[in-house]
Amino acid sequence: MALVMVQGHVCDTLLTPAARAAPWYVYQTIFHGSTAPGSLFASGFVAGLPRAPLSLRASWRRARRLFFVLGVGYALHLPYLSVWKSREASLAERSSLFAADALQVIALTQLGVILLQLLAGRRWTRVAASLAIVILAVSPAVWASGVSERLPPFLGAYLDSRTGSKFPVFPYSAFVLAGTLAGATIGRAEPRRRRRRALLSGFALLAAGFLLAIPLAGRVDFWSVSPAYALVRLGGLLVLLRLVEGASNPGLPGIRALALLGHETLLVYVLHLYLLFGGVLGPPPLGALHGRLGYPGALLVVLAMTPVLLLAAAIWRRIKTRSPREATLALAFLAIWLVYEFLTRPW
Repeated sequence: MALVMVQGHVCDTLLTPAARAAPWYVYQTIFHGSTAPGSLFASGFVAGLPRAPLSLRASWRRARRLFFVLGVGYALHLPYLSVWKSREASLAERSSLFAADALQVIALTQLGVILLQLLAGRRWTRVAASLAIVILAVSPAVWASGVSERLPPFLGAYLDSRTGSKFPVFPYSAFVLAGTLAGATIGRAEPRRRRRRALLSGFALLAAGFLLAIPLAGRVDFWSVSPAYALVRLGGLLVLLRLVEGASNPGLPGIRALALLGHETLLVYVLHLYLLFGGVLGPPPLGALHGRLGYPGALLVVLAMTPVLLLAAAIWRRIKTRSPREATLALAFLAIWLVYEFLTRPW
């Protein structure tokens, strides 16, 4: 998912308008479309693996990491590294700042899961499953209501895509919740049972999605917020999970590199976005190539970017493994420095 994410963002950003108008771009978009639900589902799957409910201390440690992820999500959207200059930002810049992206919906949903685990105890999976179903069921009505436009921007952005959000809570939190349930019910099972459950659950969701699409046809756009489309995607992800597990032989070439990208997805996500789009810390290193490449050139950029991302992931993984306290302090220092600069810079 991390590699497909990088490939999709490179093509979306660097391809010429003529290349994006070609038929190949449609297939690229379909291929790239798997990364959003897949990344949300995978983040939930990992969070669902530890036995719950967690202790208060473990819950607080996880919550701190999630608040950090939430902060990174908003930091990537900052229009300027100054609170005073940001107050003068344009309407489009403010909409971008508050837009709900993948990191925001992952962090908020998993914080909600921690709360569910503390309140519902061992029955949290039933509550989470019910909540995921409700989110999928009401998402079309929430999108059609336009209520997001009557709320403050930082709240309305979590409801639908009207404010520019790519991953609002409705329906994307359901993918995180479903992944958490899969981690708790499938991920902890012994191998044979885990594989059987993944396939049976995946094909059942695929069938349910296609059947639900029949009565919803003409009422809800299948390719956006339809519960039927969400069920089809979830079913496909469970089948893909089974296929990936079958292919994940540590002895095969490239598997360890893929595992490294999986372990350090947050770093890969942030670094590749900076290379493509820059941010408040500087212009994008690849900015001169925006909209100027064909498919061969974009593929070369992906091939060149992959070892850079792997090297950064390997270095950070080594630092965290050998000096976990120092790694945590480094992140804390960077976060405090960024907040200090944001609050004290006059312009």
